[in-house]
Amino acid sequence: LMGEQLQALAKRVPDKYVKQKPGGFAADYVSHADIQQMLLAKLGPCSQEVTQMIRNADGQVQGVVLRMTFTIDGETVTIDEIGEVERPGPSDGLNAKNAVSDGVKRCAMRIGLGLHLWAQETYALDRALTPPSSE
Repeated sequence: LMGEQLQALAKRVPDKYVKQKPGGFAADYVSHADIQQMLLAKLGPCSQEVTQMIRNADGQVQGVVLRMTFTIDGETVTIDEIGEVERPGPSDGLNAKNAVSDGVKRCAMRIGLGLHLWAQETYALDRALTPPSSE
């Protein structure tokens, strides 16, 4: 039986937190700050570590491999995910920060939080994890 925390993570993020990315490739997203608040509210603190910086041929930071460790329903879960920099700038520090922010959202998706934004109309995890009613 799936635990309460996993069920809470699988619930769709309320529409008030979902924004549209500007530009030619319209995509739904939830801000880093909102994802971070939801992770803390649902799971409490977690650990995160950049295990690798991804650089282009010129040495500029383009992304990171981020490892996050969560405790979900009493089980330790470690996720490694790539975070990328959408628009790299001259500051490697800022590029790394933006890549970590993207990595956090991707790690959150791997444990169910915000996954519906990637799956769109085919999303069914929230229903699959809801226990059948005892009526």
